[in-house]
Amino acid sequence: MKEPILIGLLQNAALLIAFSMLYQSVWIKNEATKGTSTKILTGFVLSSIGVILMSTPWMMVPGIAFDMRSVLLSVSGLFFGPIPTIIAMLITGIVRFTIGGDGLWMGLVVIFSSGSIGLLWRRFRPNWKFNNYYLELLAMGLAVHIVMLVSTVFLPSDKIFPILKTIALPLIFIYSPATMLLGVLMFKQYKNWQNELAQLKLKEAERRFSQILESGNVVSIMLNNDGSINFCNDYLLRITGYKPEEVLDKNWFDLFVPSDLREKLKELFFGSITIKEFSKDYENIILTKSGEELYILWYNIVLKSDSDEIIGMASIGVNITESKIHEKMLKEKNIKIEAQNEEYKKINQELRIAKNHAEESDRLKSAFLANVSHEIRTPMNSILGFSGLLKESDLVNEDQMRYIGAIEHSGNRMLNIIDDILTISKIEAGTVEITFSKFNVNEQVESVYELFKDEITQKGIDFSYINGLTDSEAFIKSDSEKIYAILINLVRNAIKFTNHGSIKIGYVLKRNSEPAELEFFVKDTGGGIREEQKELIFERFRQGSESLSRNYEGAGLGLAISKAFTELLGGKIWVESEEQNFALGKAGKTVFYFTIPTEVKNIK
Repeated sequence: MKEPILIGLLQNAALLIAFSMLYQSVWIKNEATKGTSTKILTGFVLSSIGVILMSTPWMMVPGIAFDMRSVLLSVSGLFFGPIPTIIAMLITGIVRFTIGGDGLWMGLVVIFSSGSIGLLWRRFRPNWKFNNYYLELLAMGLAVHIVMLVSTVFLPSDKIFPILKTIALPLIFIYSPATMLLGVLMFKQYKNWQNELAQLKLKEAERRFSQILESGNVVSIMLNNDGSINFCNDYLLRITGYKPEEVLDKNWFDLFVPSDLREKLKELFFGSITIKEFSKDYENIILTKSGEELYILWYNIVLKSDSDEIIGMASIGVNITESKIHEKMLKEKNIKIEAQNEEYKKINQELRIAKNHAEESDRLKSAFLANVSHEIRTPMNSILGFSGLLKESDLVNEDQMRYIGAIEHSGNRMLNIIDDILTISKIEAGTVEITFSKFNVNEQVESVYELFKDEITQKGIDFSYINGLTDSEAFIKSDSEKIYAILINLVRNAIKFTNHGSIKIGYVLKRNSEPAELEFFVKDTGGGIREEQKELIFERFRQGSESLSRNYEGAGLGLAISKAFTELLGGKIWVESEEQNFALGKAGKTVFYFTIPTEVKNIK
């Protein structure tokens, strides 16, 4: 290569290096924030470099001068962008136009094609820096200089082939690699600046993080593998009341962790070192110097050496003591509120029950008064009516006896009603006395049978009784009057609702209970009792039908009295019944049971 050509190449190379220094020192540091005026000024600087390049060409063919403006403009388009590159293209184009010569049009095409390829590469290959940038830059250089070879068509025809033959190899093997090398140099400068910027940001982040650790309201500690403390921030010292010399190099678990949690947390810590992984989030209690408990929520990370060995643990903790106290207070308040709510619910329920009872009591008392008025007025009318008839002088003895019998029956009916009212009043007042004595239960059942035999037989109903013990075994200890009253009430009830069939009374001995029980029963074949009435009929003033138009008498107290007497004697009473169904031809059936606990004696 001739000496002038070598000198030209060196001069061009020096200018391109100056071009790269401009990128490093002026453009790259504030590329994102540069205004239009700065970009225009940069374009003029690039134009100056281009003009200098054009003023130091070398002659490869007589009359044809070459320089490296194609390298400059293409790389400018890639790194500096549109405004500086277009300005450089326009100014260098004007200068080339003033120079003239046979290569004028080729020179202008090269100027505008080189800058345009650089700009197009920047536009359509935005990620070229993150791919194989050597190949990207070499490919762009080849594209620029292949177009430059094609632009020889703008030369005089007699010079196209000689010049093409002369410049082909230098363009491919010198200019294209030169484009790549200049691009690599500028990209290295870009990377170096990014690294410097990242280091500055990292140092600033480290500075701020250190300030946060030192002065922020978070706990920060670093523990060695043996659990000793090699760093703690001022906030930890402030909230725990320790001095630095009292904490550093001391064992964290022995100094800060409550004794009941110490072994568990030590096992967790040393186990985590073994598996090289700490629990990210963990909450536990630490103790202050005065023994006060603080709640800390920790975030833990592993500290490793360059050889990937665990050298300890770094932890950042948030003091959540106030939140825990507040949470505890809320829980206690919620518990109190829930307890109050339960108490209010209970009171409301009791009030509702009391209200229902009061309403039911008022209704029953109203029904009772109506029933009693009806029950008393009916026999009273009968007594008064038949008494008036007895005043007639022409009555025969038979009529007199019949009237007297009706008066006697009505009087007994009124007496029974009054007795029931007095009895239920004593039960409500709690003044009923229980008198236990020995008596023969067989005699009592037979006495009830004899009392009602004629009345039941006259209705055409079969009446019978069954004794579960022999006469010698039938002596029991209980209140004979109360048992007699219960049987009387149950038999009267059976007579009232039975129009045909049978009534049977009796008892059996139940030896499988302690003490032994006598289970009495009164069975009838009346109309039966509806399911929903089986519990209600034992309540005071309640009857199977509470209408005043019913065809049977009674104040609705007999079963309530029987239930009260049974319970006073330590037993229970219940009913089993099947309703009569005329459509199915099914007869009704009712059995009242009550039990009396007693000691059975064999007295002969």
